[in-house]
Amino acid sequence: MKFLVATTLSILVVSDITKNVASQSIIDLAAADGKYGTLLDAVTNTPGVLDAITDNFPVTIFGPTDDAFAAISSTVSGLTTEELATVLAGHVVPGVFTAADVVAAGCVELTTLAKTHVRVMYDGMSVMVNDSTVIQPDILGDGGVIHGIEKVILPGTFHPCPSMSSKKSSKKYSTKKSSSYASTTYYSSSSKSSKRARA
Repeated sequence: MKFLVATTLSILVVSDITKNVASQSIIDLAAADGKYGTLLDAVTNTPGVLDAITDNFPVTIFGPTDDAFAAISSTVSGLTTEELATVLAGHVVPGVFTAADVVAAGCVELTTLAKTHVRVMYDGMSVMVNDSTVIQPDILGDGGVIHGIEKVILPGTFHPCPSMSSKKSSKKYSTKKSSSYASTTYYSSSSKSSKRARA
């Protein structure tokens, strides 16, 4: 009987902990982490950016660390409010894309809230977002997921996924989501034929 009571209490405690973790927003989780203060300050203090993110929940945020922003502090300080808003929106994609999704797909092209594109690619060792490496994947919470990256994504760093069309064993998948913001292109190796699907 004592064992049954103890087990029941343990289950209830674990359930409460899980519920509390799940109820935390990705913004709260980023704040609690301690490495994303510059990003959060910029998102909060740049007009329209936070609203654009929350209005499109769930989202995937590629979050530069404080060190990433510090490395280009002179560039950031020279941006107008509108330019900074565009850069920040260029780190956010409607929909949830985990690291496992990218590893399985190989390479994914995503459209951001800024209507720019990012290439998210698994190179066999790590996940890259344009020229930035994901150093902290899958911070999951209410509102989507954050992937910590070690460089700020700047204009001019996007390159399309490597084309496999020259190979006989290639297939290209193109998926466009119902959101006006999000479109995704997947590249993977398969049969000769190619097709496009609309979600």
